[in-house]
Amino acid sequence: MRYLGMHEQPSSHEPRWRIQIVGALLVTCATVCCAQDAARSGLLFDELAQMDKELFEAAFVTCDAGKFRAIFTDDAEFYHDRTGVAVGEAVRTLKSCSRDNGVTRNLVPDSLEVYPMQGYGAIQIGRHAFARKGEPGVEVAKFVHLWKREKGVWRLARVLSFDHRPSERKHE
Repeated sequence: MRYLGMHEQPSSHEPRWRIQIVGALLVTCATVCCAQDAARSGLLFDELAQMDKELFEAAFVTCDAGKFRAIFTDDAEFYHDRTGVAVGEAVRTLKSCSRDNGVTRNLVPDSLEVYPMQGYGAIQIGRHAFARKGEPGVEVAKFVHLWKREKGVWRLARVLSFDHRPSERKHE
């Protein structure tokens, strides 16, 4: 196949369908690139990045049990690869203050992605790192959060926390 210059027209030897396929592939690639950008920026991304911050600030920094509780839906479900499943009140109850145990949580930079869920809310995925004061390295894990938009307020309905593994790198 011969490549056309910028001002050249396809010859009779170049089937028009080839040009159309190349054009369709370029449009598809541009659409995928834009979708990836939308997953990492924009109003929805900003709102849920803020909710991520509020959730983990309540759990790990201020240890605000009331704020932590209010973030979750009444029927919240939490699935954790090491501790198992928790539902309802067991999810919404802040059992201990991670700060008091020397544990910190940091979102891994550039790992957060947000995708709209029509008629419900949004899915948020990312990675985070947990460090314990006085211990080397960190534990990294992946998470998926299903956020529900109720009366203009974001509430966390489902949590998947998995692939917990040690890492020697510090994620600041």
